[in-house]
Amino acid sequence: MIRTLSLGALALVLAACSAEKAPNPQAETSTGPIGIITANPPPPSAAEDSEEAVTGGAHDRPIEYALLGQPFPQFTATMADGQAFDSSFLNRWMVVQVWGVWCGDSKRDAPYAAALATAIEQDPDLYFLSIHVPQNAESTSDEDMYGTYGSVEGFFAEEGHSYPTVLDTDASIRDLLKITWTPSYILISPDGVVRGFRTDLSVADGEPVKDFLKEVARVKGEVRKAEFGGTPLPATIGPEGTMRLTGETPFTLDAMKAAFPGHEILTDRAFAGEQAYPVFLIQTIATSNEPSRLVYVVEPDWTLGNVGSVVTRNPAVTGPDGGTVGQMKLKDLSREARARCTQQPGPVDSLIICPSNMESPRFIRAFGAGGDFDGRLDDASAEYQEEAVLLEMKFIPQPATANK
Repeated sequence: MIRTLSLGALALVLAACSAEKAPNPQAETSTGPIGIITANPPPPSAAEDSEEAVTGGAHDRPIEYALLGQPFPQFTATMADGQAFDSSFLNRWMVVQVWGVWCGDSKRDAPYAAALATAIEQDPDLYFLSIHVPQNAESTSDEDMYGTYGSVEGFFAEEGHSYPTVLDTDASIRDLLKITWTPSYILISPDGVVRGFRTDLSVADGEPVKDFLKEVARVKGEVRKAEFGGTPLPATIGPEGTMRLTGETPFTLDAMKAAFPGHEILTDRAFAGEQAYPVFLIQTIATSNEPSRLVYVVEPDWTLGNVGSVVTRNPAVTGPDGGTVGQMKLKDLSREARARCTQQPGPVDSLIICPSNMESPRFIRAFGAGGDFDGRLDDASAEYQEEAVLLEMKFIPQPATANK
């Protein structure tokens, strides 16, 4: 790379965008591969073993990525805003942009990256992360990486946009991710596997951001169909269970896949006070016409390593007597069922908790003040409390020993 000039901005425009130090004569005019790469091409035969087979010839962009189909590497780092970052927490569909201010192609790509980040903000099922990397381990000074901008924040301030950015200060992350070209985009699935790769959006024809997101949706659909395929069972819940989860069940991903066919299973964390614990999120599989919907939250029972409860707040899930969240009211329960209900304090207002039985309940409904409820449930008369709306339904599997 040319480093004889002291003007950082000019040096950045001339910087090669591969990991090598030699300048790239095609960096200004080349075009990248079309669409997302989801599988690497087979090794070339002896007759085909040429620069074109490896790099795409005149395109001069990688047409393969070493980590496709492999787990996204785990690392810790610091973000541009000073927060700590741990890649092990990437448990959602994620587009990861790897770039550098020092790279002319990255600078040309910046408006497209900003538009992509903004578009992804509107998708609850997709997240965006940026990783700023140096060209190589010998080019890690502020001048090498940022030129006259001085920092990532300085570049963002001049460009008029920003997004969450992890800082690679010594090229260790770049090496770990096996990046040979910047900018690159990596698509990760919730299980932490690299599902797709492509380079610059700025060199693509058509509508690069829109086309890229269509490709992401296609890959997501293919992965979900392969991993969570099957015919979805009716979304129900009651004392007998929910879908195929009807009794003592291990709190494992494989068990969740068996219990909820045709649904996507995500891992997440919930909190009890300041203490976090893992949960499984059971979602419908998104289609081109319908986004994914959360159906159930599965919580653990740590004493046995099994499922502790399955909770739903989805209005499409049917209860044992046809009642659904947001529609059923306390007054719709039978007199016998209402006799088991008790009022309990909640985080904002009290809740009316109605178990299937008092000794060892396997099904619990929670009623509260709905959107049309006038005033607080705490202060309502017994007659008015009958208008409380169903907010949540919970199934509690009983261990096999409890049934003996």
